[in-house]
Amino acid sequence: MRNRQQNNNLKEPRDKTLGFFTYGILKPGQIAYSKIRDEIEEKIECEINYSMLHRDGVPILTNKQGKTQGYTYYFKDNERAYNIICESFSNKLYRWRTIEIDDEEVNVLFGVKARQGSEPIEDYHDQVNFDGRRDPLFKEGLELIRENLEGEHYSWEKGFFKLQMNYMLLWSAIDRYCRLRYNKEKEHENRIEMSKEKVFRDALEKYANNEHRSVFNTEQLFENRFEMDNPKHCINYYYTLRCNIVHRGKSSMRDIDMLEQATRELLDIFEYMLDDVFREE
Repeated sequence: MRNRQQNNNLKEPRDKTLGFFTYGILKPGQIAYSKIRDEIEEKIECEINYSMLHRDGVPILTNKQGKTQGYTYYFKDNERAYNIICESFSNKLYRWRTIEIDDEEVNVLFGVKARQGSEPIEDYHDQVNFDGRRDPLFKEGLELIRENLEGEHYSWEKGFFKLQMNYMLLWSAIDRYCRLRYNKEKEHENRIEMSKEKVFRDALEKYANNEHRSVFNTEQLFENRFEMDNPKHCINYYYTLRCNIVHRGKSSMRDIDMLEQATRELLDIFEYMLDDVFREE
């Protein structure tokens, strides 16, 4: 088994018989809730007297007095549940502590050096009750891409640069989603996990067109084909286009058409996935 310290995952808490208070991505309706949902025997909505800050796109708990809403989970199998929790968070961001809620001790994750490199949470609602659906990349970022696609005619060459910017912004949002939801050690492992999800396969069938021209990795000259019956190949296809943007020089009209099709499809697919993951209860 890999050493958790080597891949930045958390060590296990000292006492795994205790319940777990969650206030971020493992809450019901949040981006990683499905990872822990089936292990929960009981969940109790509650509020604690500590405040949150914001670092690297996620909330971290601080010693400062305040209000934070969340849930206390009690598990069917504590060993398995805490393994999932430890694999979901970085020891660079979080450390274990225990607090009392209604005279009962529970485990909770506080921020590591919480005041350093952190920012206040600007959204009024998120200050007490974090909701990742309001992440600017998932909300305003995707809205901007949608507006640009609806209002822009892409033509050579400045239009193609605008299209590239939209696609790179879209992948920034997808990378954020993958890191928070899967937290694998390597980026390509996160993309593979995304391709395995049923909601990704459903979205492919709903929004993707199987007629895509093959693309080649600009460094290894490996051919990537878009194959609807192989979701892993599809996500690799979309990602190869993203990599080629970084290295691409002069474009052709075929490049513009191919990238515009991919941007529209992947935006629809990703929004479909976000809608699904943020309504999991």
